[in-house]
Amino acid sequence: MRKPPELLVMLAPAALVTVLVVTFGFVLGGKDDSQQTSAEPTSTTSSSAPATPSTSPSPTGTQGKPEGSGTRKKLVGPTVTIKRKPKPKYDVRPSFSFTIASFNLLGASHTATGGDRKGMAGSAMRTSLSVNALRNNGVDLVGFQEFQAPQMGAFLAQAGGTYDVYPSAGSGVQLHANAVAWRKDTFRLVEARTFGIPYFFGQTRQMPVVQLEHIATGQKVWLMNVHNPANAHGNAAKWRGAATQIEINLANQLAADHPGEAIFFTGDLNDWEGVFCRVTTSTALKAANGGSTGSSCAPPPRPLAVDWVFGSDDVAFSSYRALRTPEIQRATDHPLVAAEVTVPERKERIVYKNGTRVSTDD
Repeated sequence: MRKPPELLVMLAPAALVTVLVVTFGFVLGGKDDSQQTSAEPTSTTSSSAPATPSTSPSPTGTQGKPEGSGTRKKLVGPTVTIKRKPKPKYDVRPSFSFTIASFNLLGASHTATGGDRKGMAGSAMRTSLSVNALRNNGVDLVGFQEFQAPQMGAFLAQAGGTYDVYPSAGSGVQLHANAVAWRKDTFRLVEARTFGIPYFFGQTRQMPVVQLEHIATGQKVWLMNVHNPANAHGNAAKWRGAATQIEINLANQLAADHPGEAIFFTGDLNDWEGVFCRVTTSTALKAANGGSTGSSCAPPPRPLAVDWVFGSDDVAFSSYRALRTPEIQRATDHPLVAAEVTVPERKERIVYKNGTRVSTDD
């Protein structure tokens, strides 16, 4: 029988490999191998092992090396490029400290004609004494209670260049009777609103909550300021309890909606250990004058005021004081409750959309 030409014998396996490569979508890559002498197909299980030499004799009776058989082909899969996800970028907001206070100013009606605080000065004089107390204690942020219209006017006349106030003077006495004031050179207002709680006889009274930005660091904080009803018109425990629950719910909602932002809560709560335990066991807030946090309750040491300052558990309070100096006693029947507070450093993740910075989050 006539043997097929040796060139066809050598090229037939190569043609078969080519068909297989095209069929499976692989790309042929070449590599010189000076040790390969066979014209038979090479193994695809190893990229370095030499192929077995052909046993077919050459025309001269010796092992031949046909033209083109010095290059061995190997199968190479498709190239996959893995891109590493970039690390998130953050802004770091430095820590900062300031003085926070709660101050019941004794409403102007108590010392007006027919009022029940005989022998005390009128509201204009008392407001002047109150402004001095704020300045002497370096107060940057304060929650006012019983801040009636004559007191609002006197306060703005004497301290309007230093402090801003919410609700404003034009909002009406029922709104600004409980207000928040902050130093203009320390904070700027971002957001403000009121929320209702039951007051005397269960009637709804509006209380302020504000979001402020610390100008030097860009950090944002929240302050809710309230006045829960006293027993001046009968036992108001029912309404105080309902009001406290609303305040707890709001504190928890603010913390959930604005993670990482410090929450503060000031006010005349007309209660002592009871309200302390409810607030500290139901929220992530702690009292400026100490005591426990979490599920168990250990109130701060007595004497306790009905005026409170609470803050997020990660802030640091110091230098708490409930001041009843002669000047303050002439101004009001409540102490000025104040403390220094340090808000920790905060990292804010920078968020981009289509190459443009759109917001930050934690």
